[in-house]
Amino acid sequence: MVLANYLGDQLHSRAMAMPVEAREDLARALTATLFGVVQCIKQDTARRAAQWDMSITQVRALYALREPSSMRELAERLYLDPSNLTALVDRLEDLGLVERQADADDRRVKRLVITPKGVHLSEEIIDAVFAGGTVFDRLDADEQRQLLDLLDRIVEPPAP
Repeated sequence: MVLANYLGDQLHSRAMAMPVEAREDLARALTATLFGVVQCIKQDTARRAAQWDMSITQVRALYALREPSSMRELAERLYLDPSNLTALVDRLEDLGLVERQADADDRRVKRLVITPKGVHLSEEIIDAVFAGGTVFDRLDADEQRQLLDLLDRIVEPPAP
């Protein structure tokens, strides 16, 4: 964490000392590189998910459903519009991996619950898709922690 803060502070200090054009070039380079990393991750995880005849979004849904949730909650976790979720959940339900259950507090709401088959299969799939041999293997454990700390700083909302 200390190193991540130091690196972040150094990057910020260097960026502020650069001419505007150089800061814009740095921002463009960072953005382009992050898009490239995301694309590598998407391609790698999609290839792995396809081994189970699933999309990466379906795998992410299984991961998110470790705790039961409504369709709206799942859509928020996956950064999807709720209207785009029905077909995805239908497919998971057809595979016997999730089921829709009436909410105990509001019977109008359906909770998505992972089935025992879904729990077993999701552990296997999630481990294979997200854990083993990722693009981050190019970094050692300390570098991975530093990267995670820096990325967390980017995605965390700023303190008021």
